[in-house]
Amino acid sequence: MKKFLIIIAAALLCFTTGHAQKAKFGHVDYGEIMKIMPGIDTAQQALIEYQQELEAVGKQMADEFKTKQAEYANLANTTTSSAILKVKEDELTKLYARLQDFVSSSEADMQRKQLELLQPFQDRLLAAIKKVAEANKYTYVFDVTLCAFHNDADDLTAAVKAELGIK
Repeated sequence: MKKFLIIIAAALLCFTTGHAQKAKFGHVDYGEIMKIMPGIDTAQQALIEYQQELEAVGKQMADEFKTKQAEYANLANTTTSSAILKVKEDELTKLYARLQDFVSSSEADMQRKQLELLQPFQDRLLAAIKKVAEANKYTYVFDVTLCAFHNDADDLTAAVKAELGIK
């Protein structure tokens, strides 16, 4: 039984050692390529416009809240009945809740819009990286921002740009 375990351990060691020697590592500058991909500027502009639209609605809601809050403060400093003040407080509470809901939903909407607009570019880039890596027999390709050290000889950025038709 001991011999059997030693043989298995030796076989695994040989297999993993031989396999590890075949690993080939490369890197790309993912951010650099994404910035210059054709059409990315249009997608980013659409994202900026969408964000500005959401911000305009949010500002309008916030201004409405501030106005109602100032009105309430003025009423509170007069001899207004507590029943009217209670109604105004409830209005403010509901308006504040709507504002908070809008902020939360707009953040989620912004993330969805970003994914919708940028995902096709990311998919194209990842497909190009995979194609270049497979053609050059790379086992792993890392984003250069994740590497503490990298050798420029294994930089696949230019090859990936060429695959995408970027100069």
